[in-house]
Amino acid sequence: MADKKAKVGLVKYLGQVRQEGRKVVWPTPRETMVTTILVLIMMVLFGIFFFFVDWIAANGTQFLLNIGTTKGPGSGAGG
Repeated sequence: MADKKAKVGLVKYLGQVRQEGRKVVWPTPRETMVTTILVLIMMVLFGIFFFFVDWIAANGTQFLLNIGTTKGPGSGAGG
């Protein structure tokens, strides 16, 4: 079966959490800024891309749904 882990007291647990926190390699402010800017640029690019994909899909759907229902010249009342 699964190994049972020994229970750890709250003080010891918090000490271990603090130890692990010291091992983390935190990004520099410059790395954080560059990454943030790149994320914002990618958001804008994906937004533009999906805007056009949505526009093409909507117009394509409208075109397909209107096939055969549009009236050509000379059709209609009195013509």
